[in-house]
Amino acid sequence: MNVIEAKEPHLNSLQTIVPRAFHPTNPYIKKVFPDTPLIREWWRKNFAKQIPNPACKVLVVVDPSTETIIGLLTMKLMEADEHGSGSWTANALTSDHDQVAFRPMIDGMTAHRERIMFGTRHFMIELFGVSDGAKGKGLGGLLLTRACEIADQSRLPTFVQSNMFAREFYARFGFEERATEDMPGDEGYREIMMVRGCREWT
Repeated sequence: MNVIEAKEPHLNSLQTIVPRAFHPTNPYIKKVFPDTPLIREWWRKNFAKQIPNPACKVLVVVDPSTETIIGLLTMKLMEADEHGSGSWTANALTSDHDQVAFRPMIDGMTAHRERIMFGTRHFMIELFGVSDGAKGKGLGGLLLTRACEIADQSRLPTFVQSNMFAREFYARFGFEERATEDMPGDEGYREIMMVRGCREWT
């Protein structure tokens, strides 16, 4: 299977990738983004803005037998003086979002990114997941390899807020830990800020 850039016809599948990828194993994300019609529409609008945006890359792996997206990595080019949370705040939250849990996750990421990366043009990996039934087949490696290639071709570093389950995976691709942030609640959930320097592209 190949990594391609998503197009508008992929939106129906994109709007369900987060519950398929995260809900079985990540209670915090399930709490923040429950799988409801309102949240699905929110995801759809979010991806619909990213796909035509030249600063964004929406990388996907599609199951050829079902035309369903089974892997996703989104990344955004952040200018050296760019404040904010990238695509995460492109649309207003809905009444179905857990806003109490959402704000620390996004605000913490934003504060750390600006502290670590401000003054340096860079890519930010915004969302990265593989459908639960497709894990263990190397799709995550394909997606992250392509993302690193894009950054290296542009000769730019990459920032990511990793969840605690993915930290070692990112480290294998050269990402280094710069900060951590514990999320509120009983889940014991921690986010790790990581940076990968650009590599020589040949």
